[in-house]
Amino acid sequence: MNQKAIHYLICFLVAGLCGCQAQSPFDLGRIMNPRMSDEEKITLILEDVQRGMESQRVYQVLSHVSRAYSDKDGRDFAALQEDLNTLMKNYRNIRITRTPPRIEVRGNKARVTDTFGTMAEPVRPDLFPPVNLQGQVMLMMEKVGDNWQIIEWGPIS
Repeated sequence: MNQKAIHYLICFLVAGLCGCQAQSPFDLGRIMNPRMSDEEKITLILEDVQRGMESQRVYQVLSHVSRAYSDKDGRDFAALQEDLNTLMKNYRNIRITRTPPRIEVRGNKARVTDTFGTMAEPVRPDLFPPVNLQGQVMLMMEKVGDNWQIIEWGPIS
């Protein structure tokens, strides 16, 4: 994978799958709370995704991604999983800073606009550059039953 592709991948994988910073562990009971707003539930999910990225736990991240995931780059769930595995193999010390996302819920769909900063160190600096990115991405989410899942992310269009 070339340097430009790695930067692009990190930009959209790390930024697109993150929420506001939080240190508490993921609590499914809180997300299932019927008194919690959809926006609060989405925020908790995105916080767990961020923790998964920073702790390099691919399955923690993927647990919030729909099996029907598809993006404008043609990736499906399996391709996303492969990209995440490649990212985690080639980078360490992934750190993400964020501003609160803008969440717009319309029925069982949600659009999340996310502003981020990402830093990561390559395992092999001779093959991959360090990452220091800032920007915005858009996530689309869908509510299935009581659970929100990521169905797409990418550049704001």
